[in-house]
Formats: sequence, structure tokens, C-alpha cells
Amino acid sequence: MIDFRYHLVSLVSVFLALAVGIVLGAGPLKEPIGESLQSQVDALRSDRDNLRTDLDAAKGNIDKQNDFVTAAAPELIGGALKDQDVSIIAAPDADPEQVEEVSNRVKEADGTIAGDVSFVDNTLSLQDSTDFLEKLRTIVPDLPQDDSTAIRAALVIALTGNASMLEDDEDREAAEKASTKLYDAFVDADRLRTDTDHKTTSLFIVVDDENSTLAEETKSSPKASGDKATRSLVTDFITALTADSTSVVVAGDAASAQNGLVNILRTEKSRASTVDGLGLGAGPVITVRALAAGEDGTHGHFGFADDAEEILPGKTTAEKKDAK
Repeated sequence: MIDFRYHLVSLVSVFLALAVGIVLGAGPLKEPIGESLQSQVDALRSDRDNLRTDLDAAKGNIDKQNDFVTAAAPELIGGALKDQDVSIIAAPDADPEQVEEVSNRVKEADGTIAGDVSFVDNTLSLQDSTDFLEKLRTIVPDLPQDDSTAIRAALVIALTGNASMLEDDEDREAAEKASTKLYDAFVDADRLRTDTDHKTTSLFIVVDDENSTLAEETKSSPKASGDKATRSLVTDFITALTADSTSVVVAGDAASAQNGLVNILRTEKSRASTVDGLGLGAGPVITVRALAAGEDGTHGHFGFADDAEEILPGKTTAEKKDAK
């Protein structure tokens, strides 16, 4: 059994140790400890300053590269979209500057912006859609019976003027003639935002949300194949859009390639082409070349991410002929 003397000795030992530590800290060890700490602080400050210098230099290099790419853009993409109408679709939280850069590159490629629309969170949603669906089916009575598919089909018809998803020839023709009414229905219901007049096109650029995390927020479809491909309303719409378009390119920044729409479409091996790197000057240039390549029959995944097939597509058939 431990007696009182043991406790007393233990307490005395603790207080002696504290006293020795205080004496040494305030005396002979004070300067070495202080100098050591000061040296570590100085080293950390130096590392911080060096990192800041390196970061500023890296940003400066990126700015110069962006300036170079922008200056070289007319040579890289000039004529790639000559006499072609292009529609740009922006995701709800797409960076306006990225959308503007893509638009500028389309114009430098001698293309025309035929439509500039922005999705909102409920563009394809079934929530509070009863009256909206009734209006769509009044305009096109033969839309698919499934409500979600009907909204998606109506939007594809509105944007492309094509209704290949309808089986009957007469139904398709009637739906295609109603494309403007369908488009207006989406705008009037605040399911699309635009400041351009309606014009159908066959070339589309979809700009993903800035810092997109779509892949993290969606779940695999119960009908997904063995690779557990991730699906969502948006990716299903992209799939439907490619069926009635000549070329569809989905572009986003590095986050989109990692966790967003670009990532999902690459995982699903979508027919839509994808481009990452919109945050860089090269991104919009690659996007335009990918759109032109899709028109030429070549679809792929381009950019700087590890799963990109190439940085940018090769020359189109027209460019090869001009080179000769």
C-alpha cells in the first residue's frame, strides 16, 4: 500500500523539477532557447517570402501565357467557324468572364453567336412543373409521356429546331415548327435567361459552373452500367442535345474536370466533346477548336487534366485543304 511519505516525495520531486526548469529557463538556457526560436521564426518568414515571390512569378508567367494565347488566337482559330451559328449555354453559376472569353473566341473564329442563354437551378426540374408541363404539351402534344423526358425533349427542340426523339414524321415536323414557342415558354417561366432573340443552331458550347462540384453532388443512376457512371438531369440533357446537334462541347475549369460536369461526361464516355482549362487563356481557344472538330466529325476530350486525350484537336478537313 502506498503511504503518505510516497506522496510527499512525489510532490517534492514535481516542485523541484518545476523550480529547476524555471531557473534554467530564466538563466543559462534562456538565450539558447530564445535564439533557437528566433532562428525558426526567421526561417519561416524567409520561406513565406520565397513562396510569395514564387507565387507572384508563377502568376506573372500565367498572365504572360494568357496574353500570348489571346494574341495568337486569330492564327490558331481564324476561320475555324466561318459562317457558322453557335449557341452558348451557361450553367447557373458559370463565371461570366469565362463565358465572355468563349464568346470572343467564337467571333475570332469567324463564327456568329446565335444564342446566349443561361440555365437556372430549375431549368430541367420537375419541382413546381405542373402548369409548365401543361403549357409545353399544349404547344407540342406529342412530347414523351415521362415528365422529365418531356421537359428535356422540349428544351432540345427549342434550341436545335430538331425533334428526332418523336417517332411520327408529322409529329416531328409540327414540333420543329413550334421551336420558338417552346423557347418562349422556358423564358416566360424563368427556366431560361437570355437577352438574345431565338435562333436554332446545331453547334453548342456549354460552360460549366465555376468551381463545379456536380460529380460530388449527384448519385449513380440505378440503371448505370458496371462502371457506375454518374448521371444527372444535366448530363441526360447533354446526351439528348448531342443527338440533335452537329457538335456539342462542354467546357469548364480545373474543378469541372475533377468534380464537375466535364468529369462526369468523361467518365460516361459521352459523345459530347469536353474541354478543361477555361480558367486559362488557352481554354477558350481549345473549346473553339473542339467545336470545329466536332463539326468535322471528330469528338474527344481535350485540355490539361490527366484524363484529357489531347491538349487540342488536330486540324479540320477544311484547314488541311487550305494548307495545301
